[in-house]
Amino acid sequence: MAKTSGGNRTLTKGSREYRKRQIEVVTMLASGKYSSVTMSEKGGGFVAIEKSSKRHKPEEMEAATILANKGYKVTLKDEAGQVKTPDGYLFTASFEQRTPTRASVKKALGHASEKKADIALIYDKFHIYHREDVDRGIKEYELKNRYRFQRIMVITSDGKIHRHKHNR
Repeated sequence: MAKTSGGNRTLTKGSREYRKRQIEVVTMLASGKYSSVTMSEKGGGFVAIEKSSKRHKPEEMEAATILANKGYKVTLKDEAGQVKTPDGYLFTASFEQRTPTRASVKKALGHASEKKADIALIYDKFHIYHREDVDRGIKEYELKNRYRFQRIMVITSDGKIHRHKHNR
C-alpha cells in the first residue's frame, strides 16, 4: 500500500509525442467504434467513449477529464450488456471507478475486485479521504481478500492523483 510518486505524463503541445497522440485520436474517431474522442488541451491525454445505449455517470466523466488533463489515455467502455465488466481502460490496464459518499476504501476496492479490474480508481469528489483513511482501507481490504491490483488510484476533485500499491 506504499504510495508511489513521480512520473509526469503530460505532453507539451507541439511536441512529437503530442502530434502522435493527435493522430491516434483522429484514427480512433475514424474507426466508428467511439461516440466521441476528446483530447485534452492541457496534458495531451484523451477521453474516448465507446458507442453505447447507456450513458456514463457524471462522476465518471469528471474523473476521466481530470486524468486526460494529466496525460492519461482514458477509454470508457460500453456498459450496456449484462456481463459485469470494468468501467474502462487507462492506457491498456482496465479500471473500475467508485465515487463514495462515505469513507469506505475497503468497499470501493471490493467493488473493483468483483469486476477483476487491474486498477481500482477512487474519485474523492466530496473530500472525505485523508492519506491515513486510504492506507487503513487498503490494509483492511488486504486482510480479507486475495485479489491484488496493479495500482490503486485516488483522484481528488481539485485534480490531484495519488497512486498506491499493495504491500504484499
